[in-house]
Amino acid sequence: MWIKLKKVANAILPAIVAAGLLAGCGNGGNNTAAPDAGTSTDSGKSATSPVEITWGVHFQATGVVADSPVQKWLEEKFNVKIKPVKVTDASIASGEIPDIFMLGDPANVAAYQNQGVLMNLDPNLLKEKMPEYYKDIEKNSALFQTVTYDDKLWAIPMFIDLKPYDLAMLWRKDWLDRVGITKAPETLEEFEQAVYAFAQKDPDGNGKKDTYGLTGTATSTWSSGFYSIFGAFGVQPTMWHEKNGEIMNGSIMPETKEALAKLRQWYADGVIDPEFITDTQDSYRKKLYNNRIGVIEEQIAKGALPESATVTEMKALNPDSELVFARNPKGPGGDGSWDWGVKSNFVVISSKVQDQPEKLEKLFEILRAQSSDEETINMTNLGVKGTHWDFTESGATAGATEFMAGFEKQEARDQDGVRLFSLGNITTQAYRQKYSNPDLNEAIRTYSSAPRLTDALFFSALPSDGKYKSDLTSLMQKYFAQIISGEIPLEDFDKFVAEWKAGGGDELTKEANEMYQAQFSKS
Repeated sequence: MWIKLKKVANAILPAIVAAGLLAGCGNGGNNTAAPDAGTSTDSGKSATSPVEITWGVHFQATGVVADSPVQKWLEEKFNVKIKPVKVTDASIASGEIPDIFMLGDPANVAAYQNQGVLMNLDPNLLKEKMPEYYKDIEKNSALFQTVTYDDKLWAIPMFIDLKPYDLAMLWRKDWLDRVGITKAPETLEEFEQAVYAFAQKDPDGNGKKDTYGLTGTATSTWSSGFYSIFGAFGVQPTMWHEKNGEIMNGSIMPETKEALAKLRQWYADGVIDPEFITDTQDSYRKKLYNNRIGVIEEQIAKGALPESATVTEMKALNPDSELVFARNPKGPGGDGSWDWGVKSNFVVISSKVQDQPEKLEKLFEILRAQSSDEETINMTNLGVKGTHWDFTESGATAGATEFMAGFEKQEARDQDGVRLFSLGNITTQAYRQKYSNPDLNEAIRTYSSAPRLTDALFFSALPSDGKYKSDLTSLMQKYFAQIISGEIPLEDFDKFVAEWKAGGGDELTKEANEMYQAQFSKS
């Protein structure tokens, strides 16, 4: 490992040297301030002491890698000394609060704000210090409302416009061919015809009744699973929906009962895999590969292109198979699946930094570079060109990128600090456009039904979420699994609605409507 890291460090060193010569995104286009008159210098470097920053590494990283090449690159470029730390609820509770870190959800921001951990941010400060990014994010003004409490902003919101993780349908085309269906289903009726044929007409040709149409993820996610089927009825359980100015929860809407009736019938007829209650996205991919089911909901990036991960994995494991991607089926309520909307993650700053103006200035210098300086964004997200990554097309200077041999897995890149110091989707649209895959962008535009079925409150945290949300989600998952599997009658949906309301749902609904009127109705 040391030998590999040494090689990578050697590859990065020229970039570090160049960083001192290139104009960046700091004050007036310079990465470091010029030394004051009379300040001594050594080898042309400013003698100003580095600003010490405690940096919460990317929240999806498993842990800290100290003194990685990317960390050293950032320290040299911005004249800082970084202490990387892993942020957890326990570390925050113990008082170990980084100067800057990322959070994945408005609920996290609300929780830490309640603990006095976060610094409130003046939007005018963001506009002044991050002008390029602010110009893009202000077009999505509702995102600011998701992390505004007591009329103060507590985080820098990120956004994502074209979402490669939007869900659509990945079909076994060879199975469709074998059961006499000539095109990927477009409507709910066509979808139903196909999944029944998969369950009843021996599409794998082995002479056994061992196939199902589909499976789901009934209790292993934040919602209900079967997102495209609920979407065909115009609803997503656990999301807040707006109808005629009123906010209601998708879990208890009449359209949800209609979707459950359809799923219940499919299960009774042997179309849904009985293991849907415990299946996950990983397990249902394996069932697609292994000739057990004929269609899954898949992320567009993983299923829409010939080089997509699920497509290539399918070919490797089942060479005679063929897949085809398609939109979510259109039903009585339209078409759609679970959609996170334009919301991405959030960058927050510790409340203790508000009394350290030099450090705050340095953090915003870094934030501006992380959002609009191509060199900094590439180093923290991709690594070194030619070592960690390159453009997919030989000789290209824009377009799709790919990681090089030895760095295909994120864990390997983390060892060199790539991703650890990334601040996520605070990049400008200009950068995103330059480094995006045009084929994937077109696939997203073709197959995504977003943002029709997303949360009316942009997944904002309600005041009483902590008291009720988790228990209500579990209650929903239990009832829905039992209704679909036939363990309890469909009419028990009404019993569920009553329990949901009495168990805190009514209070959350009241808060949701108040928040919508105060923060989102005119956004």
